[in-house]
Amino acid sequence: MNDMRQKERGLSMINNGFEERSEDRRIRKTKKALRAALVRLLSKESIAEITIKELTDEADVHRGTFYHHYRDAFDLKEQVEEEIGQELDEVLSSVPESDGAFELLLRVLRFLEENRDVAKMLASESGCPRLMEQLCEKISARCMGNGLFGEQLRYGSRFCAAGIQGMIVSWVEDGMRMPPKEMAKVMETMMMGSQQQVEGKQPAAV
Repeated sequence: MNDMRQKERGLSMINNGFEERSEDRRIRKTKKALRAALVRLLSKESIAEITIKELTDEADVHRGTFYHHYRDAFDLKEQVEEEIGQELDEVLSSVPESDGAFELLLRVLRFLEENRDVAKMLASESGCPRLMEQLCEKISARCMGNGLFGEQLRYGSRFCAAGIQGMIVSWVEDGMRMPPKEMAKVMETMMMGSQQQVEGKQPAAV
């Protein structure tokens, strides 16, 4: 009798574990669909213009399911921004500090090419332009750190970040026609010229 009860308890625990894993997968799938829907919509309209109906229709998710996970569209946007910000930081940290600007730019551009909807959202004024600014500031700080100090580094880094952002946004808006490797080379050349100007040197002939 005790053996039977132990077996039943064991089966119950296995079934409960399976149900929990299945529920976790459903939750991840739902959140992934809502994130993708928001990213697509933000490339075309601001968060203030996006309705819950638009989001749930785009994600093919029930309205009640949305409210089970998020308070409103702003709550979803905040969480999605945090996730994408972490992903961008992981891309940057995956490139060793010893590697040059080209490798860093190439890794970033490849990530954007592989995640085109995210790239369009980051490049859009209605999307998350601050995330794009932060990304470009971090790229600039790493690439301009050598040879610049104090005020030169502060202003030079900002100047370079604005240029990086302008080039990436234009590349995305042009449909990423130029391959990432070629675009990274162009950007590296422009950055080297900018740094040499700040340092008061003549840029080398290309």
